[in-house]
Amino acid sequence: MSKGHSSPMRVAVLDAWSGVAGDMWVGAMLDLGLPLAPLAAAVRSLGLPGVSVRADKVLRGGLSGTHFQVDVDRDPPAGGFVPLPGGAHGAVRAPAAGAGHAHRGLREIEAIVDRADLPAVVRDRCRTVYRALGEVEAEAHGCAIDDVHFHEVGAEDTIVDVVCVCLGMHLLGVERAHCNGLVVGSGTVRAAHGELPVPAPATLALLRGVPFRSGGLAGERTTPTGAALLRALVEHFDQPLAWTAEAIGYGAGTRDPADAPNLLRLSLGRPLATTSPTGLVELQCQVDTATGEQVGWLLDELARRGAVDAFSTPVQMKKGRPGFLLTVLADAAHAPALTELLLAESSSLGVRRHDVQRQVLERWQETRATPYGPVVFKVARLPDGQILARPEDDDLRRLCGERGLGRAELLRRLTPGP
Repeated sequence: MSKGHSSPMRVAVLDAWSGVAGDMWVGAMLDLGLPLAPLAAAVRSLGLPGVSVRADKVLRGGLSGTHFQVDVDRDPPAGGFVPLPGGAHGAVRAPAAGAGHAHRGLREIEAIVDRADLPAVVRDRCRTVYRALGEVEAEAHGCAIDDVHFHEVGAEDTIVDVVCVCLGMHLLGVERAHCNGLVVGSGTVRAAHGELPVPAPATLALLRGVPFRSGGLAGERTTPTGAALLRALVEHFDQPLAWTAEAIGYGAGTRDPADAPNLLRLSLGRPLATTSPTGLVELQCQVDTATGEQVGWLLDELARRGAVDAFSTPVQMKKGRPGFLLTVLADAAHAPALTELLLAESSSLGVRRHDVQRQVLERWQETRATPYGPVVFKVARLPDGQILARPEDDDLRRLCGERGLGRAELLRRLTPGP
């Protein structure tokens, strides 16, 4: 791995005891010190007529927070037509009073985002959020993603929320995001398709694999937009984190219910740059009747089913027979299933198990720009703060095939020395 120096990573931690919505997320960032001006400038560049933003200090359940609000002036100009944004020729008929939100398709929303004055990484994140929404809507309605027409999430205020969240996280320098205690609410919610259970179908689909709590708090507490933002921007849910908080903000929702403060807390800080002990289970067995092909498949399958590591060591077994010592490292939750796999597929008659402790460096993945395009790097921080970085093997293999370069030469070009 190449070595270098870097400032400690900045992390964001969302405490979502009252759910997550786009306006709450933006409000929390403003509350901890993000200025409104760059967000307002980005909103103006979207070219949405009559749209403006503001932020107000409010109380929710006796606690102070910031309420971010998108104002949409739907009064049509003379003649009932609205000029197309960006100086394009022509116009569209303005919606009649009380006509409600525009029903936009994915391509229309992407066009709005693409013409905005946003950093490329922010534009890509916005597209990721809406593509995630489009995929679950297409699945729900049994149609192609390009045939999906968004209702509430296609409205101007929601587009603004998505853009401002993605831009705000970028401006704050967030490199990794955590979310704790996500609540979705209970009861039903009124939507374009009628009365729906909480969480709404799109919200539930977006939260596949994400831990959350339902019931308890009344009403919809996590919206589809909030769930899509979590899916696109948050990597870790309900996981331990050793860190120091530097700034804290509270974003307020529109309602002020009595059961809990309708606030989303967002904290910015730095993870502790130290090693930390991790308890694991080590599984071992010896085999002398399995072929090399069987062992290779088994190691891949162990990794696929949740092993932290799996490897084989050549050993000399009884009666002078060559064999393999299979070693598997796993967390306690995966150990029983991996033990069953070893007994079923390894040809061994028993598996040894004991607990082990390891010290691990803080580590993460990040995508870096290179002369060969975006490349995923495996990155780790040493106790003295030095950063180690090495391209992921899958990207090295891909680039070797695409560029016709040897692995050693490609690695040298991607990780130049000091």
